[in-house]
Amino acid sequence: MAKLTCLNSVSQWEINQVSMYPEIRMYIEKLKKLIGKKPDGGLLDAQLSVTGKIIPCRKQSVNISLFSNEYAFGYNFITASYVFNNDNILIIKMAFS
Repeated sequence: MAKLTCLNSVSQWEINQVSMYPEIRMYIEKLKKLIGKKPDGGLLDAQLSVTGKIIPCRKQSVNISLFSNEYAFGYNFITASYVFNNDNILIIKMAFS
């Protein structure tokens, strides 16, 4: 199993969201477990270009049922974009979608 880490911006986003909505922690953890167990199962996302080398990204989402559509229309998922190899998974973005 590959080691899962997050960019500092992702960790900060997670801290901010959990401080406002403590219930969201279980959905974030569920998403991280999903990515950790099957990183190649994510959908292909935009590609990063680093020093001329193209790195394919993937994304996965989990459905959340915390917010009613009356208050957060369109925010039914938490989605993470990540890159991975055999040893490491790096979450580069996490957001409501």
